[in-house]
Amino acid sequence: MASSRHISIEAAPQAAAASPDVPTFIDALFEAQCKQLQALMSWQESMATCGKDCWEQWAVRYAGGMPFDG
Repeated sequence: MASSRHISIEAAPQAAAASPDVPTFIDALFEAQCKQLQALMSWQESMATCGKDCWEQWAVRYAGGMPFDG
């Protein structure tokens, strides 16, 4: 006699197919999270570029020459 704790191989796909909205919701949630992280990363990259440009302008004007990585 099979234990009620173990799901049989035949019942496993039925259990997954019982709630089709959950994987779609989770996929949409992860996609939204990914887009938020991409927006954050693009904002940080633009701020880093701005900081680098300001540093290079300062180095050229007040340090008397080309920036170190120039």
